[in-house]
Amino acid sequence: MSNPVFSDSAFERVGHSSSADSMTVNGSIMKTFILGLVFILTSFIVMSYLPNFYGSLNAVIMASAIGAFFVGLIISFKPTTAPVLSVVYAVLESVVVTVISIVLNQKYNGIVFEAVAYTMIAFFTMLILYRIGVIKATETFKSVIITATAAIAISYVVLFILSFFGIRPNWFYGNSSLSIGINAVIIVVAALNLILDFDFIEKGSSMNMPKYMEWYAAFGLILTIIWLYLEILRILSKIKSR
Repeated sequence: MSNPVFSDSAFERVGHSSSADSMTVNGSIMKTFILGLVFILTSFIVMSYLPNFYGSLNAVIMASAIGAFFVGLIISFKPTTAPVLSVVYAVLESVVVTVISIVLNQKYNGIVFEAVAYTMIAFFTMLILYRIGVIKATETFKSVIITATAAIAISYVVLFILSFFGIRPNWFYGNSSLSIGINAVIIVVAALNLILDFDFIEKGSSMNMPKYMEWYAAFGLILTIIWLYLEILRILSKIKSR
């Protein structure tokens, strides 16, 4: 669930527009709100119909996750598709996140509320730290976070492939102190990705990026928030299972 969206290369793939028809901070916020609303509405629909799919939850999660992955790749490499495909992405990710959340909440009552609360705390903490200048998106900072995110993404892919052969390392999937520690590091990296998101939105606005980049920015921000939420949900489930 790492964020491949916000890097300087994204600016190189698009041109500039007139100030009357260009990306704005407020526009990006509104698009993020719309995607969030789509995500929530889809979640309610999934909760309503989930009992009909109890026998095939793994298939539902797998199909939705793979679909979201490929849609995300298309948006990342072709930002002009963001106005349409970002909505599709929000729907697919909502299916995955909602099913996982329901299953874990049935096992650990209240875990979803906690995960949402901690995710919001992390989000607004990063936003405040960014706005007051405590954390700045310097080139060094970007390089470190992007490298760490890429390393995590590669690890996810390798672990996913290994799982097909029945290999599930305890240091990642278990609830040991090491596993929880690794999970905590990933959460920190995910949270710091929010700084890149905020910087991208401000820079895109100042550089008069095309209007569709608001959807691209919203997609990237939603992606990071979902990743952060799932990692927090994961670490809470590990702690509660001990």
